[in-house]
Amino acid sequence: MKRLLFIFSITTAVLALASCTAEPDFSNIPMLLDGSTTLTKYANIRDRLGNAQDSLVIGVKFQDGDGDLGLSPGTYPQDSIQFNNGFNYEVRTFRRIRGQFQDVSASFGVSNSGNFPRLRNDNKVGPIEGTLQRAIMVPYGAVMRNDTLKFMIRIRDRAMNVSNEVETPSVVVRAQ
Repeated sequence: MKRLLFIFSITTAVLALASCTAEPDFSNIPMLLDGSTTLTKYANIRDRLGNAQDSLVIGVKFQDGDGDLGLSPGTYPQDSIQFNNGFNYEVRTFRRIRGQFQDVSASFGVSNSGNFPRLRNDNKVGPIEGTLQRAIMVPYGAVMRNDTLKFMIRIRDRAMNVSNEVETPSVVVRAQ
């Protein structure tokens, strides 16, 4: 069975200095662009026991001035110590309960946080921007039918700078 929990799709643009174009002046602290977050739902995916679950894909646009985003696959264990809990892509899960969104990350059953790979392999310092997409599964039993969820996202760079936190649109899950 293919695990969708830690799959990232990354679209980046490494911005190079051209003779006619000035290099963008992004902060070295990663920035997630407000209003750029997308949430796409793929309903009724079946787990290995045949239970229906929804798969969600979160997309968020980012900018970073020095391009030090992502980890090398060979350094994940080593960088996990640096990242305290091992994650450079942090997700908090919220569920609407009695009309109010409440953080249910600790009781959700799975962590939606994870690591994404280096976005620049050339080790050059310079601005970078693009979109990070992350697929997550909504596990059977973690939510009730027609529950409404939303997510708060932030990222870290290798210098341990933490981005701003952005919110996804809300989505109704297990609508059957």
